[in-house]
Amino acid sequence: MVVTGLTLAVLLLASAITISIYYGTTSSPSGGNVAADEERSSTSTWTAPPAPEPVIEGWQVGYNERSQFAYDVPQSWNVLPAEQSYTISGVRNVTFHGLVDGPSYRCDNRTLVAGRVVSAWVDAETTMSNAAKSFYEKARTDFYATNGVAPEISFETAEPRETTVDGFDAVRLSGTVTLGDERNSSNEAAGCLPTKVTMATLVVKAEEHYVVLVASADSERPAASPSAPGEDVVPRIVDSARTVR
Repeated sequence: MVVTGLTLAVLLLASAITISIYYGTTSSPSGGNVAADEERSSTSTWTAPPAPEPVIEGWQVGYNERSQFAYDVPQSWNVLPAEQSYTISGVRNVTFHGLVDGPSYRCDNRTLVAGRVVSAWVDAETTMSNAAKSFYEKARTDFYATNGVAPEISFETAEPRETTVDGFDAVRLSGTVTLGDERNSSNEAAGCLPTKVTMATLVVKAEEHYVVLVASADSERPAASPSAPGEDVVPRIVDSARTVR
């Protein structure tokens, strides 16, 4: 029986990217041109703006300085160093930064985390709605795979919803992922594994790229500990997403 869970992030040391994302013109009629840095060559000495203060009281900031993109996460979550990176299986040529892991816990002799947030800038090769759907699909399998084996899952999502982030066009996709029947079995480990998670993707339109945010957190677990507040936490993370210029 394959027991699946959100494993600790696979952390890869990434080479520094010395360009900034140029967000261009906001979608707001009164927004005008944004005073943002244009892309620079890899030989420049560009320095990312510092991480902003949290906008949610009592939370902390996750920040992807390469994409100049920030989001708030609960104080109990683990904001990982800026140089660490993550890749999602099936997503080619995209390296995620601004990594945040939910609280860690032991289950079935493995260390798992109760949530994850990652972000990246990607080529604008499709519509924002299609990008939101694609990253949702790939992440829900990758986050909950065990030794590369995809779990048995079902999922429900709303339709992608058009929105804005700081006046920039964006698309948001939210849903729940129900994990396999083995979680409700007599296996002693099943009680500490989540049976349902809340997941969301956010795609923001920059000048020539998209910035993608993926957030996930456990929302149901048979055992009382650790807590599984994903249904409340994930929407607040996405609501707090913002550009840093």
